[in-house]
Amino acid sequence: MTANPQYPADRQITDADLLAALLPDSPAGAAPAPLVPAAQPTLDVAALLELARRQGALEAAVTAKTTPAEDKLSSGPIVPRWAVGTAVASVGVGAGALLLGWALDLLAAGAAAVAAGITAAAPMLLVGAVVVAALLGRRKGNGAFEVTQTVTQTITQTVRGGGRR
Repeated sequence: MTANPQYPADRQITDADLLAALLPDSPAGAAPAPLVPAAQPTLDVAALLELARRQGALEAAVTAKTTPAEDKLSSGPIVPRWAVGTAVASVGVGAGALLLGWALDLLAAGAAAVAAGITAAAPMLLVGAVVVAALLGRRKGNGAFEVTQTVTQTITQTVRGGGRR
């Protein structure tokens, strides 16, 4: 192929040009190739049967002919069993992971609620713990409580003296 056109732009292609392009240049190329008959294979039926028996094709053909013809849809599963098992296992693993995540989320929410409750009730729990500790510390061995009351008084006495009467 070149950048220069083979034919001038104003030239028309005729039927002779088309035939010349389609037909070969030499008369030898136009002659058909001689047909050589292929060697006919010799068929040995016993050898073919033995080969089919070794490959298991004969038993499969006999078994297929002895079973009654059934509808293709009711003859067996369309999807292989391993594919169904794989799909079921993957759904089970996904559902298990989902349930585990949900349980962990609930556990975290519960722990946060308990921590918030303890934080909110800490002052009251501290006062209660002091009261319980005080009551338990005052207990006697027989189970009765001992109450001690201390009264502090200031007595002021003024003595006047020094004068005679």
